[in-house]
Amino acid sequence: MNMYDIIIIGAGISGLSLSHYCTKEGLKTLVIEKSNRVGGTFHSHRFEGEAPDFWIEAGAHTCYNSYRNLIGIIEDCGIRDRMIPMEKVPFRMLVDNQIKSIPSQINFMELLYSAPGIFTLKKQGESVESYYSRIVGKHNFERVFSHIFNAVASQRTNDFPADILFKKRIRRKDILKKYTFRDGLQTITDSIASQQGIEVQTGKEVKSIQSIDNQYEIETGDGSRYLSSSLALANPVSVAAELLQSPFPDISQQLSRIKMAKVESVGVAVKKEMVSLEPFAGIIPLKDSFFSIVSRDTVIDEHYRGFTFHFRPDIMDMELKLKRIGEVLGVQRDQLNHVIAKENSVPSPKIGHGRLINTLDSLIADKSILLTGNYFSGVSIEDCVSRSLSEFNRLKKLLSNR
Repeated sequence: MNMYDIIIIGAGISGLSLSHYCTKEGLKTLVIEKSNRVGGTFHSHRFEGEAPDFWIEAGAHTCYNSYRNLIGIIEDCGIRDRMIPMEKVPFRMLVDNQIKSIPSQINFMELLYSAPGIFTLKKQGESVESYYSRIVGKHNFERVFSHIFNAVASQRTNDFPADILFKKRIRRKDILKKYTFRDGLQTITDSIASQQGIEVQTGKEVKSIQSIDNQYEIETGDGSRYLSSSLALANPVSVAAELLQSPFPDISQQLSRIKMAKVESVGVAVKKEMVSLEPFAGIIPLKDSFFSIVSRDTVIDEHYRGFTFHFRPDIMDMELKLKRIGEVLGVQRDQLNHVIAKENSVPSPKIGHGRLINTLDSLIADKSILLTGNYFSGVSIEDCVSRSLSEFNRLKKLLSNR
């Protein structure tokens, strides 16, 4: 049985960023991933056939120069020169099947009356609805801004803690304000996984975890077993809760309190001449079967345009989704030949989430078991990387005290 310093379950950006920090410190690191690819929501899908070089983002789609920890990893991987700027195209709204500008839907008298509250109101202890409805006005929130927030998280966010979205961070002014990569954001996770010293095994589902004499024994579905002195769970919180139910029931119980939402995404590539819509970065519907459309128009291609629709879960089968996509784009169903479908799970934090995380952190404080993911202080890419860095620093302190 192979022995590792740390085993990380999950090869999304949370698990891979943690593996980067651990390997950089000289720890023998294994990453185990259930699916047959690394990256998780970093999924820059390439189409085959007539569009072999065209990609769209099936999940995460934009990085910012305020993502300082992520940028540090990008620089460590030597891929900063592969960054490219994103075209300045607008976000739009879909209102009664018509494309409208966002400002055209806002009541500016109500906004001007409510906006001064931003200088006095505090986010702490408030929900997204209770806080922002007092900043933009109740009508504006219900009609416009609630849908914008829902589009960000691909779920209803009214009950989210207000301080979990739109954090202010210090920017790196030497980096493009908003960027992607020539081959999409998956460049980042692929580059991390290919670093020397990081062992990644895909297509393996962890079935059980045992804690024996301050070590962790991991067994996968194919019967393989692995041993490590430290263990990290970087998979969806519901999966982490299930895996820890036997060895750490108290931790599992807290994790199980965090609810999850499913996102059903469908991406299509369409020849440019088939779509008459003006270029856009994204479209947010006021009321529809999907939360948002993310467009590849931010990276111009000579022949194709790409669109990823993030649908509400469990209300449409694939054919109905493609029918709706065709209606919005103004193309026939039989013209949608390049299609990818993907499902992701995202956390649904509620008021009091911070106290729950504090409890979790206290339970693992003196243990060499690490928890990372998008269910701690926020759901952004940088929140995930920052959590991984925090957990790595905690592990390093534990190891120095042994």
